[in-house]
This record gives sequence, structure tokens and C-alpha cells, in this order.
Amino acid sequence: MIKFYTNRDLSRRLDINLAKWKRWSREFLPPDPLGGMQSGYARQYNPSGAFKVRLGGHLVADLKFTIPEAKQILKDLDDWLADKGFYFDVQGKATSNEGVDRLINRYIIFIRRENLLDNNNFEFLYTVRGIISNKPVNYKGFGIMEERYVETLVGSRKNKTETLDMDTVRTLNITDVLINFANKLDLDRAH
Repeated sequence: MIKFYTNRDLSRRLDINLAKWKRWSREFLPPDPLGGMQSGYARQYNPSGAFKVRLGGHLVADLKFTIPEAKQILKDLDDWLADKGFYFDVQGKATSNEGVDRLINRYIIFIRRENLLDNNNFEFLYTVRGIISNKPVNYKGFGIMEERYVETLVGSRKNKTETLDMDTVRTLNITDVLINFANKLDLDRAH
């Protein structure tokens, strides 16, 4: 059964100001097909729509992207997010669990803004790190962390190999955002 949420319910559960939530909703989702502000129908959100608004809001409020930049990031990452199961299908399960994906415990996305293409369109480079394991080890008498991960590039320049300049990159801990969202809405998630 698909559960639907109202603006007020999501605002309360996610601890986001109601006016801010509604503003993010207008920015990151298409217009409500059941009506506008005068229709008398309150917008209802399925978990995928609510997560998209929450993710857009996180990009703006926490990672300090502008609204147009956040819209571009959501557009660029939409197929990847759907493929990796960050949107909820009717059963609420991840859609991709093949190959190395089945070994990955969490994803981190490194976002670097490249340049302005034209009026409000930006080019971003996305490096996705899929963390397989992260464990403490003893190395030459010191306690250190050993991390195993795979990295891929997502987007229009995904064939370009580049090293990340961490001074110009913003880090999106996408799995943590999803887990926090799912926990606050009492949703069962595969990630």
C-alpha cells in the first residue's frame, strides 16, 4: 500500500518550517495535477515525491546551492537515483542490486560545479563513491581506517577522468539523507 503525506505532516515529521517546505515543493516538483492554491485540494506526496523535495531542500539549505543549481543537480542525477533505488517504487525496494552494486553499503556523491552553460543551466561533474567496507586496522602500530570503495562518474562528462580538488567540491552523503528521511517517516528501506 502506498502511503501519502500532506505538507503539514511532512513539515512536522521532517522538522522543516511549513512555508519553507511548500516553497521547496513548488520549486522541485511539477505543479500539482489536482489543483492550485485556490482549488481546495491539499497536495499529497508519495514517498518518492517527498524525498525529491527533501533532497532538493538539502542541496539548498545544507550544501548552499542556489535553487537553479539544485534543480540542475536533481535533473542530472534523476536517472542514477532511480537506478540505484533512492526513489521508492510501490513495494519500497531498491531497483538495482546487481554486480558490484550488491556489495555497496552507502553512497557519497562529490559535486563540482564546472561552469555556467547559458541562462540558469549549469554543468556539474559528479563523482559517485560507493562504499563497500570501512573498518579499523592496525598499520605499523597505528590504528587507521581502511576503506574499500568503487567510484564512477555520472553526467554528461562521465568519460572524463579527473582527480577531485576537494576545495571546489561539495559532498552529498546521499545514503545518510535517505536513511534520515526514511526513519523520520517510519519507512522501511533497503539501503
